[in-house]
Amino acid sequence: MKVFINCDCEILSATLEKILSNSITSQSDADIIICEREFASNKPLFIIGKDITQPFSEAELKQKLSEFLNKSEFLEKKTQSVPEKNFAAFEKSLDEILLSFKKQILELFKNAK
Repeated sequence: MKVFINCDCEILSATLEKILSNSITSQSDADIIICEREFASNKPLFIIGKDITQPFSEAELKQKLSEFLNKSEFLEKKTQSVPEKNFAAFEKSLDEILLSFKKQILELFKNAK
């Protein structure tokens, strides 16, 4: 897990940096951005006060971050799994195949008599 810390409170920033010293990276390389308030970002925001309440222990922080990262990755994979335009094309092809299959079955029954 790679994190970027973007907190206004210097004490909170220093505490997070000490706890997560092995996981800190640049904003562009981070998996999660830890912050105190929402802002526009293409990375998941782990918001202190929303995703974890203060005070927190080192173990609690690491557990919540891990859970948050797993949830974020799951949601990202879920939303990327079937793009809408591909699903529409798939559905159209499936309808055409089923219609053709239905016609062939009806032909078989007509010829069987």
